[in-house]
Amino acid sequence: MSLPSKDLEELKNDAERLDAQLLRSSSKDEALEVAIKAAETSMRALKLAQDPNERSKLSTRVKQMLEEAERIKMSTDWRKAVQYRPSLNGSSSIKADTVARAQTLQEPRSTRKLPNHEQILLLRASYLNGFKFPPWTTPPEPSEFELKNGEDLFLDTPELPLSEFQEDVLDDWKRPPDALPPPSWFPGDRTNLGPAMSFTRSIDLVQDAATDCSVVASLCAGVARAAKGHGKILRTVLHPYDAVSGLPLMSKNGKYVVRLNFNGCYRRVVVDDRLPTSSTSRIIHVVDRHNPGLLWPALIEKAYLKVRGGYDFPGSNSGTDLWILTGWVPEQVFLQADELEPDRFWERIWNAFRYGDVLITMGTGKMSCRTERELGLAGEHDYAVLDLKVVDGQRLFLIKNPWCEGTSWRGKLKGGQSSSNNGDGRNADLDAPLIDLANTDEPVQNSRDLLNADDQLSPGTFWMDIDNVIQYFESIYLNWNPGLFSSRQDMHFAWDLSPRDTGVSRTRGRFASLSRHPQFTVTMEKGGILWILLWRHFQNAVPADATVEEIEADRYGIELSGHVSLNAFSSGGHRVLLLDRAVEKGWFVDSPQTLLKLECKPGERFTLVPAEQELPAIRHTFTISAFSNSKTVLAEASARYQHAITCSGTWMKETAGGNAHSPTYSTNPQFSIAVSYNTSISMLLESMTDDLNVHFKLVHSKGQRIHAIRNRDIVFDSRDYRRGCCTAECPQLEAGQYTIICSTFEPQQLGDFTLLVESNQPVQIVALPREGAGRVRLELSSIAFKQGQSKIAAPLVPRCLAKLYAVARYLDARGSSAILQQSTSSSRSLIRMSIEFGRGPERRILVASNGGEYSDSAGGIRTEDLDLQPDMRRFGEIWIVLDRLYVSAEGREERLSVELFVDQPDAVSCGVWRDFED
Repeated sequence: MSLPSKDLEELKNDAERLDAQLLRSSSKDEALEVAIKAAETSMRALKLAQDPNERSKLSTRVKQMLEEAERIKMSTDWRKAVQYRPSLNGSSSIKADTVARAQTLQEPRSTRKLPNHEQILLLRASYLNGFKFPPWTTPPEPSEFELKNGEDLFLDTPELPLSEFQEDVLDDWKRPPDALPPPSWFPGDRTNLGPAMSFTRSIDLVQDAATDCSVVASLCAGVARAAKGHGKILRTVLHPYDAVSGLPLMSKNGKYVVRLNFNGCYRRVVVDDRLPTSSTSRIIHVVDRHNPGLLWPALIEKAYLKVRGGYDFPGSNSGTDLWILTGWVPEQVFLQADELEPDRFWERIWNAFRYGDVLITMGTGKMSCRTERELGLAGEHDYAVLDLKVVDGQRLFLIKNPWCEGTSWRGKLKGGQSSSNNGDGRNADLDAPLIDLANTDEPVQNSRDLLNADDQLSPGTFWMDIDNVIQYFESIYLNWNPGLFSSRQDMHFAWDLSPRDTGVSRTRGRFASLSRHPQFTVTMEKGGILWILLWRHFQNAVPADATVEEIEADRYGIELSGHVSLNAFSSGGHRVLLLDRAVEKGWFVDSPQTLLKLECKPGERFTLVPAEQELPAIRHTFTISAFSNSKTVLAEASARYQHAITCSGTWMKETAGGNAHSPTYSTNPQFSIAVSYNTSISMLLESMTDDLNVHFKLVHSKGQRIHAIRNRDIVFDSRDYRRGCCTAECPQLEAGQYTIICSTFEPQQLGDFTLLVESNQPVQIVALPREGAGRVRLELSSIAFKQGQSKIAAPLVPRCLAKLYAVARYLDARGSSAILQQSTSSSRSLIRMSIEFGRGPERRILVASNGGEYSDSAGGIRTEDLDLQPDMRRFGEIWIVLDRLYVSAEGREERLSVELFVDQPDAVSCGVWRDFED
């Protein structure tokens, strides 16, 4: 099964599926194996059953299946033994085809009521490539395909674009009688030739002059499933359709309606029956080699290519194509991923494939021409898987190359060695030559090689064991029957990545936060396995400066560059800020879809967040779908806090002060935050460029600009510097006024930033004026402490009433302020700066740095503001004084710079520095 079976109901369902599978067995050995597995599964269900009546029914069922297995084993005509089947619930026998129909799984529909903005989004997503593809409502009426008297055949215009090569070989767009079988295949008398919807031989679809290998591989996988007796998916795809015969009907007026799944829902795609017919032997559309007049594959291909932009198709992957064609849930398995376990992977797909619950295709990666020749494989090419087998312990895939001139894999085993060159099945050197069978002894004829020697295999079709699949293919695409799930919920949303915004620059890239990403919450009522699919809508790449007339006159190509991923967080359904805290991370893929799987506990809430890399800077639309077997609720994630404020700032030349060990740290941008009530709080600092390592601190400071930080002043910070953005939370911040300092790791790293503050109580944030803002900067001559000298001063002369403060910084040997590492602080003296009256007993300190305490000058020392006026000199001379506390016995020479920041020009002058020892 595709999903784990653990409880009684799941085991009973498994037994029912095996019962139906028995009817579709292709050989006696397969039937015997299925019957034994059905008996074993019923036995496991019996062990779990508690109700006596149910136990009696299951016990009878076990006996019946064991007897069935014995009959199959002993019978010469095993098919008669399984012609009539008793059902698991003990009802009377029913015919085999009735049981098979009863086992058809129903696709779940989203029961979530769409709000108006999502309905509008889906309607707007109907317009693509100059066409309108409305959401599917009901199958078309038969009358829509009737040709009324006097009417011309339906004509769908304009014609789909062709590639340059296709244009060169194009003869004309022709109706089916003239297009099928291909004229170049039957150039003579075409009597009794023509199109058909039925077939007499097995279908063998191929591509030729179109680069749509993924589309044709998808069609081949679907045809192979139907050939095994599983329910036909085609009945819901192409119209008109005859439910009695199980085949499409020829439209009398040349109109066909195809139901395809894209841009958030199933949509109606209308095409006419004209096909691009070649004037050469090259065929532009898909064709059936065994039934060259078969029409419906070319019509489905045409409808799909109408959605994707035309026969000039840039390529896709078959997982995406099958999702569009069938609505079966796509999963991409990366074969080179470290977490891939081949045994578990095979077990997972083996039964699901036999039940018809999974369609399998695969794709190669880039290969050199030499490797392609040696392997018989094509690089960056999709293949269909037609069958799975286990023969003599070998797990085998029957693989079809959809290209009409495609080669088959050339690998063989030799001397007991597999063409897989390493034991773990991972990629070997693809350029290494394969075994040269012509120059060796006879190769070992293993089961796979014998199967490949079967001349009944179509050209380009071959068996390959799982180890070589893992070695030579890049991805396997699994498309799962959505009927495996009973519940589905869809949400449709827009993600605007365009540069325009509400005055705030956008931060993008791998180091950006998730603050502006769409976020969702998902909850399962009973828990279990949950699959979440994120699918990107197709849209045309319209230039930003395109006029309405240009848009209407032209069809721009579909924009699908970039990568997307989906991630899950255990955050109670609240919004999250950083990707690195995800509990499940999806791969970044260039496919329009990405799948994430979760195991949920009952009532557990996850937050789902899409991420992107290099998506075009435009408005994108997406759908997110949750598949499960329990009632599921999908909604937008809730805000973590009740209040949020976003501030912006800039690290400029004057304000990029670097980290806390830099002498210019205090010049960094600072914000005053007023907290009226105790509250939990979160902060996010984010640079507008992801090449800056950023950090913030929240400190006690009464909301004033800080000039020096002590550890005891720090309330909380963002810990280590982090590239692009950083965040921190405080579960309980007391009411008060604080200061936030935002810094980069190195000084003079310039750029814009935003500061997001979220809290459960309202707070007020104000950007503090930068250091020296509104002041006249007066740079004094540098100070040189000579060896043994401890105090130096210079006279200050106020010329008018003035407000000022002073800043002193340590200078390096070159005479400039430098970033001083903490490890060198032990060799520097501690400094105190003050402004004083007089000397000796009359000395009076007006203001002093650091509250009069000595401090390290590496980060700069500063006095508080002081008012000076000329008449103050009557009390004595006014001095600016620096004194140092030796940290080494010799009291070596040291230099400092001093600056005054005055509120008006020419308000104060300063004299010459002099020794000021008491």
